[in-house]
Amino acid sequence: MDSKTSEQERLDALPLGAPLRDYTIEAVLGRGGFGIVYRARHNELDNLVAIKEYLPVELAVRQGGEVRVRGTESREAYADGLRRFRDEARALIEFQAHPSIVSCREFFRANGTAYLVMEHEDGLPLSELLRRREASGRPFDEADLLAVMVPLLEGLERIHEAGMLHRDIKPSNILVRRSDERPVLIDFGAAKQSFAERSKSLAPHTEGYAAWEQVGEGELGPWTDVHAAGAVMWRIVAGGNPPWEPPHPLKVEKRANAALRGEADPMPSARKLGAGRFSPEVLEAIDRCLKLNEKERLRGCGELLGLLRGEDEPVLPAAPQDRRVRKPRAVPVAAGTRFRDCAEGPEMVVIPAGSFLRGSWYKGPLHRATIAEPFAAGIYPVTFEEWDACAADGGCDGYRPGDKGWGRGRQPVIKVSWEDAQAYVQWLSRKTGEEYRLLSEAEWEYAARAGTTTRYSFGNSISRKQAHYGFWFSGKPTPVGSYPPNGYGLYDMHGNVWEWVQDCWNGSYSQAPTDGSAWERGDCSRRVLRGGSWNSSSRNLRSAYRSRNQAGRHYINVGFRVARTLAP
Repeated sequence: MDSKTSEQERLDALPLGAPLRDYTIEAVLGRGGFGIVYRARHNELDNLVAIKEYLPVELAVRQGGEVRVRGTESREAYADGLRRFRDEARALIEFQAHPSIVSCREFFRANGTAYLVMEHEDGLPLSELLRRREASGRPFDEADLLAVMVPLLEGLERIHEAGMLHRDIKPSNILVRRSDERPVLIDFGAAKQSFAERSKSLAPHTEGYAAWEQVGEGELGPWTDVHAAGAVMWRIVAGGNPPWEPPHPLKVEKRANAALRGEADPMPSARKLGAGRFSPEVLEAIDRCLKLNEKERLRGCGELLGLLRGEDEPVLPAAPQDRRVRKPRAVPVAAGTRFRDCAEGPEMVVIPAGSFLRGSWYKGPLHRATIAEPFAAGIYPVTFEEWDACAADGGCDGYRPGDKGWGRGRQPVIKVSWEDAQAYVQWLSRKTGEEYRLLSEAEWEYAARAGTTTRYSFGNSISRKQAHYGFWFSGKPTPVGSYPPNGYGLYDMHGNVWEWVQDCWNGSYSQAPTDGSAWERGDCSRRVLRGGSWNSSSRNLRSAYRSRNQAGRHYINVGFRVARTLAP
């Protein structure tokens, strides 16, 4: 960028510190041919917002703070775009309830133009997240792709139902929130439609992501945004395949010219780029999105979502039968059923079967796990009362851990190693004739999330009214069940005591089992811990957070929870 261009951009934007109604401008977040987005702070409430200013550079210029139309011949187009800008605000207000669409707070006019006040989304553009992951040798896998595209397409489907198109979907217009790691579609361009209808050259689109009907001939519709969504997915797939660095999809004009000459498509197919790393069904869906002829393309988000979700996907095979086989006592397997197999043992609840994405894709990559059958989990961590019953009955190797003077009874048992926990579930299995065990790491996170995708089962934030944590120097555990349960009826999944799970420690989910079973390979001298404890920070209480410790050691903030296999 030369100095003349930089100076013009500086003059086009409001200066930092400028007052704007109830706000003060703090920074320029982005600019384009149709407007400028600022970060601003409310003067009374002290909260941050993003403010989008209507300023089409082809038609207007800023003079002394005011936006002026460049000439009489531009007035009609400028006014039409301004009306569309207002319509964009109205539409985005209607979409406030959808978490994958940027929220609009208000609309106002000033400085000869108009402003749209939006939520300030703290996050990374998908383009930057992809760059970082690829630079570190951890490109997105299929689970990561689905974690972005499924919620995004659900939001886009709402937009299409309202009669709108986005017209400029690309990685830099997809923001990944830090708070809940959810994708948010930004930079809607209702005002841009005015220019699209007047001139192809002024139309909003990005090379490689724009469909042929945006730059050449054809009818625009939901399939136009589907093409761009397919290009985003192609970009994700290509990112794991050097030498496509940076792996941007080719201009549609170049592809169209090759087709007119009867030559092969110069852009490699997703099937070729992603073979062996992504499922054939997902790769086929991407290639169908990128058809040049809009009539051959997937027609809308619903059709694409169906393919990505694998609605015709075959049932996954059952987990290997590597555990002891018993004839279980009949227990209804309806989710939420509570039962106890013996008076001295833990109370259990049935957890439903299901599938989920485990982990955090800021850390990445995510890993899909499918819990094919319901199982039962202890409603509470094992208590001193339950452990002492085991020791008194000749189990648990007679070991009676100390309680640090904090009390026994309904306090969660502490100072028990992973090996001690194995002795407890073996005793409980012998006593009841059922198959008791520790939860696998996948089962633990699935049960902790209870169907949620947020940081905690309670949402994206947590307080000391919801869990016991943050008492670094003077804290101690509380009796089990002192805080509210999650959606599956499980208590203390966040905080109080860390919980041993069955798995050996591995630094990532690469090659981890996908069936929810425990990963019994890796560093088995160390076992995985989940959930955080009374002396953890809130960060360590997240559903996705992982830790580990030596399997044979005792810790004052570590206990465990039991699971029980249910027969089909």
